[in-house]
Amino acid sequence: MPQDERTQLQELEVLHPDTLLLVWKDGHETLYRHRALRESCACAACVDEWSSKAILDPATLPEDLTILRCDRTGRYGLNIAFSDGHSSGIYSLRSLRDECPCRECTLTRGKPPQVEGTDS
Repeated sequence: MPQDERTQLQELEVLHPDTLLLVWKDGHETLYRHRALRESCACAACVDEWSSKAILDPATLPEDLTILRCDRTGRYGLNIAFSDGHSSGIYSLRSLRDECPCRECTLTRGKPPQVEGTDS
């Protein structure tokens, strides 16, 4: 099943001090804060596999948390290594696009824009 351009990643760039830029094939740009991505990790170390309850306590994350590395995982996701040593999560491209925090996308979803996200 071919991906649509909306969920195909054209470019990614780790911007310091705390932003990840994703450019999609349809031209849309998404900016994510490093901390927001780390807090939303859904891997088995961060979220209980049976109950889906959060294991990660965001208060335990260092204030100066950053992305050290961001690698593509096949055609479907990103693996991100953070400065707190965490690197086991895979972020699906579909989820990253569906949860884009920009004003345009949050309004389209009928939610108010996230304070932590950055407009694109």
